[in-house]
Amino acid sequence: MVALFLCAFLMFSCSGSSGVISETTQFEQTDPELQRIAEDARNTISSFFLHLGRKGAEEQSFCVKYSFDTAADSRIAAEQIWLTGVHFKNGNYYGVLANNPQFLDGRKKGDTVIFSADSVTDWMYVRDGKIIGGYSIKYLLEKIPEDQRNENQRNLLNMF
Repeated sequence: MVALFLCAFLMFSCSGSSGVISETTQFEQTDPELQRIAEDARNTISSFFLHLGRKGAEEQSFCVKYSFDTAADSRIAAEQIWLTGVHFKNGNYYGVLANNPQFLDGRKKGDTVIFSADSVTDWMYVRDGKIIGGYSIKYLLEKIPEDQRNENQRNLLNMF
C-alpha cells in the first residue's frame, strides 16, 4: 500500500471558522521537500512556542500541523491535520482539530486532542498580515500552476 498524507489548506488564519478552505490534497509520504519541511518544523518548534507564549496583538492564529496515525485498514498511513488553540497544560500539548478528519474514526472538527511536538510536520502564525512558517502550505500551493490557482490560493500565497 502506498502511504499518503492529507493536508488541508488554510486561508488567512487557523481560526477554524471562515478562515479554513475546505480543500484537501493528497501527496506521497516520500516527497523529499515535505519531509525536509517536517524535519525543519520539528527542529524549530521551540521558536513557535516562544512566540505563542509571548504573543502580542500583531501575532495571532497560531497553529501546528500534526501527523495522526490512521487505522490499519485505512488506505493511507497517516493524516495530517492543522490544530488551532494550541496550548500547554499539565505536561501535555493540546490543540483543536481545524477540519473534519477523513481517516480518523471518532474524531471531528472542534475536538481537542493531545499532541507531541515530535510529530509536528509544520507550524505557522500570522504577524502583521504575513504568514510566519506554514512552509508546507506554500510548497503545495506553488505546485499548482499559476493559471490554475483560485483566488483564495493566490491571496494565501501573497501572505508569505
